[in-house]
Amino acid sequence: MKSILSSSFSLYIQDFLKLMLLSVLTYVPLLFLHAIIVNYIYAETRFAEYPGLIGDVANGIFMIVFLTIAQLPFIKYTLLESEDADHPLKQAISFAIEKALPIYLFACLYSICIFIGGLLYVIPGLVVLVLFYFVPFFLAENGKLRTALKKSVRFIKAHFFKAIFVIFILSIIQLVFENIMIYLLSLYTDVYFTTLALKIVLLMFLLPLQVIFLTNIFNSWRETEKGGI
Repeated sequence: MKSILSSSFSLYIQDFLKLMLLSVLTYVPLLFLHAIIVNYIYAETRFAEYPGLIGDVANGIFMIVFLTIAQLPFIKYTLLESEDADHPLKQAISFAIEKALPIYLFACLYSICIFIGGLLYVIPGLVVLVLFYFVPFFLAENGKLRTALKKSVRFIKAHFFKAIFVIFILSIIQLVFENIMIYLLSLYTDVYFTTLALKIVLLMFLLPLQVIFLTNIFNSWRETEKGGI
């Protein structure tokens, strides 16, 4: 684990400007789109029988959709770097554009299934989340969505509890950073757009590092599987 952390931070620092450019080109537009869609839904449903409920549901669904899509170019970039490929930034962007439709369709279905599973006493939603969490990783590896779906399920069956632990820890770390930032910002301003802008900047920095770390863990677990065969 120490070597994975070390190599992840090393790549993040070494290619920081490229990663930030990739983030600005791919992740930041999705964050703004998420904010626009969700705020519109909140505004349109504020007089509903349960104000805020529809907005909360939409927020959760769109967050999973956009996060799933946003991970793909960073996963591809990390895999290309591990292979010492030429022009990894250009290839990662090209791959993300090429796979935009299949990853979008998968992300929509994935998020809806998680939501429906969550209504069934939470655990089915958690199982769906984990079973297909690594689909973007396998898609970046082999380029085929159907194959990625099958491989993700098999992969998680072998690493279920480890995967839950890693996903949980990374989610907690992100939430801690977000809440600390929002709290500190609330001491100086309550302007929504200022908070939104700073949150987007924070996520722009955090996501690449999280995905690099997860991709390196993914590679490590895959190598372990191959070594056991």
